Amino acid sequence: MRKLWINALTHQTNCLLAQQPGKVFHALSREFESTLIRCALAATGGCRMDAGRLLGIGRNTITRKIHVFGLDGIDASSYQLLKSQSHSQHK
Repeated sequence: MRKLWINALTHQTNCLLAQQPGKVFHALSREFESTLIRCALAATGGCRMDAGRLLGIGRNTITRKIHVFGLDGIDASSYQLLKSQSHSQHK
């Protein structure tokens, strides 16, 4: 049985293939990476080094990606909200 997120990704991919040909990989890669980073930051209360460690990426990489994705303005309360949303979805 396929995981729910893979089904959602497949659906989103098919929609974008029809609506935005040539832009699908960039759009979904960006969303995927920013989601990973937001979740890792939420899990660590915003600690970039710990979030990088959780993801298996270096300090410079996560710092650069946080800037690229515009995540540098997120405060600790936002991380807590992300974390609580993540936990409520798994129940």
